[in-house]
Amino acid sequence: MTRARSISWAVVGCLASWAAPGCVDTTPRAPPVAANADPRSGITLPREWPPRDTEFINRVASDPPQAPRAPDTPPYCSLPGVRRVDGGRQLFVDDYLVDWARTRNVTRTWGRLRLKTPAVLTPNQGMDASCHQARCKGMRTARPFGGGSLYDPARRRLLLWYRCGWRGGPYHGVPGGRTCVATSRDGLRFERPKLATSFSPAPDRRALRPRSPKVVRPARGTNVVLATAHVEAFEVAYDFLRTPPRFVALRMEYMTGGRRYREYTPYVSADGLAWTNPKGDGWRSPGVLADRSTFFLNPLRRDPVWAFSLRENLCRGGPSRHMRARRLFEAPHAEAPLRRIAMRGGRPLYGAYFQCEPLLEGDAAVPWFAVDRDDCAFEQCDVYNVDGVAYESILVHGLALLHGPAVGGELKNNSAHVGFSRDGFHITRPDDRRPFLDVPEGWWNVQLASGSPIVAGLGSREERLYFYVGYGFGKGGGKSVYKDYEERTALATLRRDGFARLQATNGTATTRPLAFSFVSGPRYLWVNADVKGGLKVRVLSDAGAPLCGRAANITGPADATRRRLLLVSDLAERAIRFEFRLEDAALYAFWVAGPDGKSGGFLAGGALGHGSLVDE
Repeated sequence: MTRARSISWAVVGCLASWAAPGCVDTTPRAPPVAANADPRSGITLPREWPPRDTEFINRVASDPPQAPRAPDTPPYCSLPGVRRVDGGRQLFVDDYLVDWARTRNVTRTWGRLRLKTPAVLTPNQGMDASCHQARCKGMRTARPFGGGSLYDPARRRLLLWYRCGWRGGPYHGVPGGRTCVATSRDGLRFERPKLATSFSPAPDRRALRPRSPKVVRPARGTNVVLATAHVEAFEVAYDFLRTPPRFVALRMEYMTGGRRYREYTPYVSADGLAWTNPKGDGWRSPGVLADRSTFFLNPLRRDPVWAFSLRENLCRGGPSRHMRARRLFEAPHAEAPLRRIAMRGGRPLYGAYFQCEPLLEGDAAVPWFAVDRDDCAFEQCDVYNVDGVAYESILVHGLALLHGPAVGGELKNNSAHVGFSRDGFHITRPDDRRPFLDVPEGWWNVQLASGSPIVAGLGSREERLYFYVGYGFGKGGGKSVYKDYEERTALATLRRDGFARLQATNGTATTRPLAFSFVSGPRYLWVNADVKGGLKVRVLSDAGAPLCGRAANITGPADATRRRLLLVSDLAERAIRFEFRLEDAALYAFWVAGPDGKSGGFLAGGALGHGSLVDE
């Protein structure tokens, strides 16, 4: 990152270069936050939540030439009134913040990952290398499939859970359905711990289906944390809203042979190493789920929720003839940690591989996400996975899209993408729909690890986001399973807040009316910006008149992911706008915070060296 050679920031009287006659001394007070609004953003959810899109299936699975594009402008972006900017850096991933009618010569540019290393974790010859079938004895795997990368703030270590070995096939008496863990202090170098403990068997398997696999204890002295007869995905979240915090997981412990789904098994852990089946506390299996169904914690709401991203097969085309889509089911965080997902007439909603049943009025899991015509031509791709994690003031959704012709088995032609949401339902995506990461030739089944990103260098001016990427590598020629195949974990990076930036050679970006809450102590405007020429900022009234004495500037070159600009303490609870004049500069985020610059926002999967999942 370029070091600053000449940087100045100051509170000055109306900058001479921007001297505007008739600057004003005050601006109206902002209206109070509605009682039912989300306190950080001020967004109020409609009475019917989540929304029920009755045209979803017809839109996604329409006849050729291609499906019409799904609505991509969230309703909260067009609502009038004042936006709240309490808690978290404010990112430009949608039109919620920018008043484009008052913005001139500025473009939004989408960021993309850079591959740092293709093999931050590679399979060894021990637990990572076995398959019980003769046709795949050469297969080795060390990738997060679901799995996840989460930072343990209590113990100051990064945990990466990955699928080791293959779905079946014992190794020295340990069943083949294994989940292993690797740990790291810096996010770059991982080690496989030799665990001295093992997990407890399920207290009561009678609550699960009779064919559910038996839970066994893995051998001590390995990095295996869970082992069953079979496993595919292992979904993990860190419940930092609970006291004390703990890791929560759902594990798919069945094979999809016979095209029948079964129940996922829940687990909890204090340290991410020793896992138990939860007893009491209202816990139970969420029920029968399709493979690659996931869940995540949404803390952005006034009342936080567990969100379940549920796979559904629409059976109307798509490259694999399934036409995958996603439904959303939400359960209050304050209730039982995992509730049983909706049933349909007394039987599981997702009991068969080809469900192919229409949405019923009483279904709690509502249609949510699918590909549209901007992703591909009709039937040339569909959605393989949708995850979510809270980053600063938004949700970042890791998306995996499946493209033809390789659509089956392990050699799926997946690409990794991202989306963004403020309410947990409406997802905004980059306009060009390019993959978030360009991958080398020969990579298969590419997916972002759940929990990504991890924040590196928190508090410095060169903060980065670490994304862990699981993929397969080999020469299979499109075959489903074969003898020369490895699954690895790569590391890709992004500038802090680098999902989208406002960029201009000589332009001005103006926000919609904003407000922030009063807290004791001084409050400043902070920015994440790469300034080659100059960046000037003015504070405006809600009507757009400049406020006297409310301006500052940066003279480049100056490139920093956090820079303090302007004292704004006495503008708390006032309706204001920020106006940024960009001269050969890029603006990634702004926020209001104290002298230390801590935003109060969420830190996704955690921040290396930091004792919380909140920037505080």
